[in-house]
Amino acid sequence: MSQALPLRSELPEELTWDLSLLFKSQADFEAALGQLKELVNAFAEKYRDIYFEKGSLLQALKDYEAIQELAYPVFGYANLGYEVDKLNETYEQNETTLMTVSEWMGQKLAFFLPALAKVDAEIFSEVVDDPEGVRYQYFLREVRRVEGQMLDEQVESVLSGLDGSIFNQSRLYGAMKFQDLAFDDFEVDGVTYANSFPAFEGDWESHLNPGVRHGAWKSFHDGLRKFENTAAANYINHVQTEKKIATLRGYESVFDYLLFDQQVTQEAYHRQIDVIMEKFAPVMQRYARLLQKEHKLEKISLADIKMPFSPEESAKISVADSRTMIEDAFQVMGEEYSAVVTRAFDERWIDYPMNKTKSTGGFCSTIYGGPSYILLNWTGLLSEVLVLAHELGHAGHFQLTHKNQSVLTPDVSTYFVEAPSTANEVIMCQYLLNQPIEAKQKQILIAEFISRTYYHNMVTHLLEADFQRKVYRAIDAGELLNAASLNRFFKETLEQFWGDAVEINEGAELTWMRQPHYFMGLYSYTYSAGLTIGTSIGQRIALKEDAAVSAWLDVLKAGGTKTPLELADMAGVSMHDEQTLLSAIGYVDQLLDQIEALG
Repeated sequence: MSQALPLRSELPEELTWDLSLLFKSQADFEAALGQLKELVNAFAEKYRDIYFEKGSLLQALKDYEAIQELAYPVFGYANLGYEVDKLNETYEQNETTLMTVSEWMGQKLAFFLPALAKVDAEIFSEVVDDPEGVRYQYFLREVRRVEGQMLDEQVESVLSGLDGSIFNQSRLYGAMKFQDLAFDDFEVDGVTYANSFPAFEGDWESHLNPGVRHGAWKSFHDGLRKFENTAAANYINHVQTEKKIATLRGYESVFDYLLFDQQVTQEAYHRQIDVIMEKFAPVMQRYARLLQKEHKLEKISLADIKMPFSPEESAKISVADSRTMIEDAFQVMGEEYSAVVTRAFDERWIDYPMNKTKSTGGFCSTIYGGPSYILLNWTGLLSEVLVLAHELGHAGHFQLTHKNQSVLTPDVSTYFVEAPSTANEVIMCQYLLNQPIEAKQKQILIAEFISRTYYHNMVTHLLEADFQRKVYRAIDAGELLNAASLNRFFKETLEQFWGDAVEINEGAELTWMRQPHYFMGLYSYTYSAGLTIGTSIGQRIALKEDAAVSAWLDVLKAGGTKTPLELADMAGVSMHDEQTLLSAIGYVDQLLDQIEALG
């Protein structure tokens, strides 16, 4: 039988991340949590009902900043432990405790932002003119920006205190996905394979053997089917709650409410989805046909679309070799950026192997003033180097942002947040293509690049976004939603995008059950927006344009001090119309030309 995933305790420690960089022990974590509670209580007691003048406001900002700086490692330690080992009772208790603490903190501090909104503009100006207060200018600017949607202090306090209960759907989804969902073993050619979320997404759906791919597909989607109504009820509850909050805060449309934080217009949002559904679909249909031809298949289905381009067994790469490649490729970014990459390896910021109950996919979580923890599910394929480069892009971005901005400076818009990561994928791929490799290897690498970078970010997540848009439109219109309508929405999206080029397998309509992105507002479409920006600036950096590197480093340091379109403008990339998006689509089309030419 194909080996099941190991327990966390069975993994080599050197391949896992080191949470002791945050706290040496559970006791130290609990002590810091106690200190955090003391700071919050002292802040509320000192500043509630105070009339702010320059001196008191400046001190309040310093004290509020200290709370947030401590909250980062405390919450990070609890969340990250649970992300990799949901069987560990201590991690589970930490995660549960922090949910309660988060609600409590929100309730205790709910008075502060409404109180700031009432402060005279002249006092704000006096604070930011002070050498000690200039670091808070963007936080105070954000207070003014969100003032119009603030409710009175009592309502904000109640909402903050109930936040973990009102928006607990993501946690319920995680419990279903990692603790309840189980998939039947499947047998191919006398071999029995164990199936799971990480095994399916990391190994089986990209397996060279079509029997394994299709056997795993059936096992996986049969497993999803058993929970579709529960998953649908949970997700529908989430979007209905978002609609209620949007209405409470004065928004006619849930789209406007969710896009407000991103500082993006509905026009930019809809353009990103519409252009890709119309213009990028034919390019990816072309890729599917090339894949079908290379594997000599009579037809290609969604159960085959993740298979590697080459019918030959893919070469594996070691963790050590991937480090060498990564460090060499990103020397182009200069010493400061390269130092972040080196620290990630030396200080064990990266968690490589799969294990039971570990979260699937990959992410980077940066602790203010601390490490950028990177979660991977390492398979050893060359494409994993692109995944690692992607997550290190997030690490480099937020390490530079945090080094140059206060913890109170607003986070960068999610519309932009995937640009630094996807730019790194472009830089990494161009680096690999410049190595002395044979034509066939180069062809395979380009195909891997398209599959990992553009399929994943501009197809997988964009299809999620198109589906999600249908859901929110139904919510705005007050239409009935259930599992059947969610399945119908996703199947319609798949059929529109793939046309007659790819067969839509039974079970594909359940794809909406695979991602947690739907519990993060309008996040899915931002991958394609970030990749559009990343493709443009990444190509210039790969060509070693000093001006592009310098401008990009300034952008990474700016963080949320500017809107996402302003950040793109700083990098010399315009997102004010569809031209840059069309250029990115054209870039992928040219990559397909290279694949054909190399064949």
